[in-house]
Amino acid sequence: MNGEKSKTSKPWVYFHESLDTSKRNKGGKERARYVMKPVNEYNKHAKKILEIGCGLGDVLVELSERYTIYGLDIERDFIEACIKRMPKGKFYVSSMHNFKIEERFDVIFSVFDAMNELKDFDQWKSTFKAVDDHLDRDGLFIFDVFTPKILRNASSLSTTRPFSKGYYFDRAIVKGNSLTWDVKIFERLSNGLYQLNEYKFPERIYPVAKMKSALSKHFDILETNLREEGRNILFVCRKKSFDGFWCCGKVITESRTHRIVQF
Repeated sequence: MNGEKSKTSKPWVYFHESLDTSKRNKGGKERARYVMKPVNEYNKHAKKILEIGCGLGDVLVELSERYTIYGLDIERDFIEACIKRMPKGKFYVSSMHNFKIEERFDVIFSVFDAMNELKDFDQWKSTFKAVDDHLDRDGLFIFDVFTPKILRNASSLSTTRPFSKGYYFDRAIVKGNSLTWDVKIFERLSNGLYQLNEYKFPERIYPVAKMKSALSKHFDILETNLREEGRNILFVCRKKSFDGFWCCGKVITESRTHRIVQF
């Protein structure tokens, strides 16, 4: 999660922990697989991996035996849950658009459309720069986000579900390029009464071409894969690597995809 920080996220933690283990792990396993596929192809010797907007760690827990794992999220309750779940990992409370960690990583990734929760496209661009600053040479940036296609039928999406500590409701509200999840969790208290916890999580949806243009400043885009009938897109990017040398009074810098001559 990477939206505006809520007063408390503990009801989310209770709801998540109440889910059947197989259902809870399904999404994490699926996304871990499509993070691992490009890592195995483009950076098979990777050792250190960071998830930004890691939530409760459903994906990181699937990677914890193979990699040194790190995670960050704006919600302290989520980070505390991750620490309990993965005591060998390192976790930080921070938004993804301005994080600063004294570490460099082989892979940084973000899934479950966490980047859509950033408040505007300037924060997207700040996130791309922060990721670039924290990647080692040849490091990979892998992330999935919604495409504008999600806006066409999102208004029909809603969920109602009882869980061990109460009831969970959500519905999607579309306005312009914004998709807002209106969430209500009725938390059962020890005295038998219910406490209403309300959350609104706006997600901003941008054209794919706009994302590619902003990414190209920092990364070479290796793959773009549409998922969920085009409602979601997975980007696989590699940090641009420039090597400079003098030639005939000029500085020549090369990347894998193009050459720039600076006078």
